[in-house]
Amino acid sequence: MDQLALYTTFVRVAERGSFSAVARDLKTSQPMISRHISALEDHLGVRLVQRTTRHLHLTEDGQALLPHARAILESLEAAAESIGKSQTMPSGRVRVGVPTSLGIYMARRLNALFATYPQLSLDLKLRDGTFDLVEEALDLVIAITQSTQSSLITRRLGLVASALVASPDYLARHGAPRQPADLLNHECIVYSRPGVENNWRFAAPDGEQTVSVQGRFHVDSSEAVRRAARAGFGIALLPRVSVVDDIETGCLALLLPDHEPARVPLYAVMPSRRHVAPRTRAVLDFLINELETTPFTKPSGEIDSLNGKP
Repeated sequence: MDQLALYTTFVRVAERGSFSAVARDLKTSQPMISRHISALEDHLGVRLVQRTTRHLHLTEDGQALLPHARAILESLEAAAESIGKSQTMPSGRVRVGVPTSLGIYMARRLNALFATYPQLSLDLKLRDGTFDLVEEALDLVIAITQSTQSSLITRRLGLVASALVASPDYLARHGAPRQPADLLNHECIVYSRPGVENNWRFAAPDGEQTVSVQGRFHVDSSEAVRRAARAGFGIALLPRVSVVDDIETGCLALLLPDHEPARVPLYAVMPSRRHVAPRTRAVLDFLINELETTPFTKPSGEIDSLNGKP
């Protein structure tokens, strides 16, 4: 049996976690997928996949084989690309997991991507929490934390800028803070995420300042925080990209412009150590370009420049 087909099936099973899902992807039958896995196990003399009535897991040998199997397929793809066989237009579906605020912002700017690559389709997963790239069969994840899985590659894209904002109505009722410590006397809307506490950090001429804010509303959705802030409930610290339009229209006011909120790293996580599929590369390059030219990674002064303000 064709060993390339066996390794291809094995990698797809590892990524999808389901024989039936891989059978649908490859337009074949589930018994054929099972035969491929059995043939590879017989060839190597080890069990690679452990199946129960409800779950499928890689064995220790399967986990050890996975990066090598990916490397085999990636090397073949790279060889084809080097002699011009894969210089065609990127096509197919790319599954991408992104933070909610970035996903909402990017959704309005996808016309350029689809116009450039008419055979490309995008399955965008929005979440403020973490993604499991392998378990969810994603091609690419944009995250604010590095992956700890050795089988994945993590690339740093830049630093994410945040903005401290409140509605004009809230400020009319409670006044505006003049320095970070004043936030202790305000109602703060706490955007809670895994590993992120209610400690808001700000850059200052004399060093970083951290304020442990308090608030009656804690929520793990950036969009819910934004809506609560627009409604006048309190002061919010949000990714700048999610509020830049509200600041421009006056729905939200930018606070403490002389105390820039601390920025956090942004990463691209991919299930590959060496090469990236052309369709995934096209989407990643698009995202990188947007991140370089949009407010997601820009501090206050650069945002004003982008909006044409002096």
